[in-house]
Amino acid sequence: MDEKKPSTSTSAIPSSSTQPAATPPPNSSPPKKGPLISRRRFLQGVVAASTVLAAASVGASGQILGPLIPTSATTQEIIDWKTLDGQYQAVKSKSGLYQPINYSEFFYFPYDSSVSPYYKNVIARLPDPLVNPLHTTDPILQHVVAFNVTCVHLRCLVNPGYAGNPGSGEFRLQCPCHGSQYRLIDGVPVAGPAYDLGLNPLPQVQLSVDSNGKITAFGKLTGEPGIGRTQ
Repeated sequence: MDEKKPSTSTSAIPSSSTQPAATPPPNSSPPKKGPLISRRRFLQGVVAASTVLAAASVGASGQILGPLIPTSATTQEIIDWKTLDGQYQAVKSKSGLYQPINYSEFFYFPYDSSVSPYYKNVIARLPDPLVNPLHTTDPILQHVVAFNVTCVHLRCLVNPGYAGNPGSGEFRLQCPCHGSQYRLIDGVPVAGPAYDLGLNPLPQVQLSVDSNGKITAFGKLTGEPGIGRTQ
């Protein structure tokens, strides 16, 4: 029997080369979206919101921004002269004379402490024979001074004190932070940074007294807290 020879024919071998991938069509830009709200309606909304806020800012006083801007007091009763002078007389012949805090009172004017701590003031009975240069003829106010206590150096709060040895020094308003000192009689700086830098005197509180001896602050401070008197 004849032996079959293997066939020498080869089947077609698929080509290893592949067809290039078809290039996808370029992405087309997404359709533009229109604004969610027109410019006209946006402006109408802004105007309406502003109107509502303006109406809300009118307080019971009828003033615009009344609740946000406090109204300053025009007058404020501080202390009775008999009380202030009594505090002085109680220590006049004692060592407490050289601690004028013993015959001084702090008060806020023309705004209260909720507005700013810098509207704190002090009224003091001047030790004899000192006289207030603004009231040399008034039988009560010649013995009284009142100043805003905000130091014009870096805005610490000053206190009544005494510089020097008892009997040979000076009554002053003294800053506990950096050592500035002001004469108690007129608030002029005489020591420390406020003096060295040539800064302004402390603002004064305008005072009046009625027939019953009630001492009252009135008007505006003669200067600005932390800045001082410029005139």
